[in-house]
Amino acid sequence: MKKLFLIALFALLPFSLNAESNLDKILSSGVLKVGTTGDWDPMTIKDPATNKYKGFDIDVMNELAKDMGVKIEFVPAEWKTIVSGITSERYDISTSVTKTPKRAEVAQLKPLLEIFKKF
Repeated sequence: MKKLFLIALFALLPFSLNAESNLDKILSSGVLKVGTTGDWDPMTIKDPATNKYKGFDIDVMNELAKDMGVKIEFVPAEWKTIVSGITSERYDISTSVTKTPKRAEVAQLKPLLEIFKKF
């Protein structure tokens, strides 16, 4: 399970940055910062009653942080700037992101199935 989540982490880290140094930074800080829009049910939704995020992506990110032995911090993001939030180091990883030509110019976004075929 841990390998699965680390593969997902590396798949979404920016292509232009050294993924290993980003991983070291996350581990040394003890916090995984996750950008999420909180408006895409059932993947990521912010519950107005509790002001907390929930959904499939949120569950996956919580498990990733748990496997890494770090705390998690959800950072509010907008769809139009979700990738720039990674490249500007506002957060370390984002939840579900659709690959577009513009996003592919600055970030390595690959389907997990394509990555798993390599292992």
